[in-house]
Amino acid sequence: MEKQFQTTEALKGLAEFPFFYGFNNQAMRMSLWPIQLWLQWQTGMLKAAEQATTEWMVRRREGAEAALHTLERLTACEDPKDASAIQSEWIEQETKRLESDWRALGAQALFWRETAEAVGSAGQAGQERR
Repeated sequence: MEKQFQTTEALKGLAEFPFFYGFNNQAMRMSLWPIQLWLQWQTGMLKAAEQATTEWMVRRREGAEAALHTLERLTACEDPKDASAIQSEWIEQETKRLESDWRALGAQALFWRETAEAVGSAGQAGQERR
């Protein structure tokens, strides 16, 4: 009985604000649409950034391990010719990792562009619905 009284009192309170009568389900969806679009975009961006960041960190870890291994080999090396070969090998491996970074960055840039275009299209479609 107490709960019903509170509900009735709340409805009486809303009667004083006629704005809420016109604020039906469709109006609510239309007003929340930009927020929903922004949250969907943000979710997609973070999901894409997570994978790219993880891959980048793996390459950086591999690079640090390779540099450490190279330094250990150079420390133990006594022949300048072998030292040169060790350095050349390390530079070649590091160049491949750098190339992978640039390739991944290019793929991410393309993804960001496609996503921005999709969001722009969705935004225009949403405004046309209004």
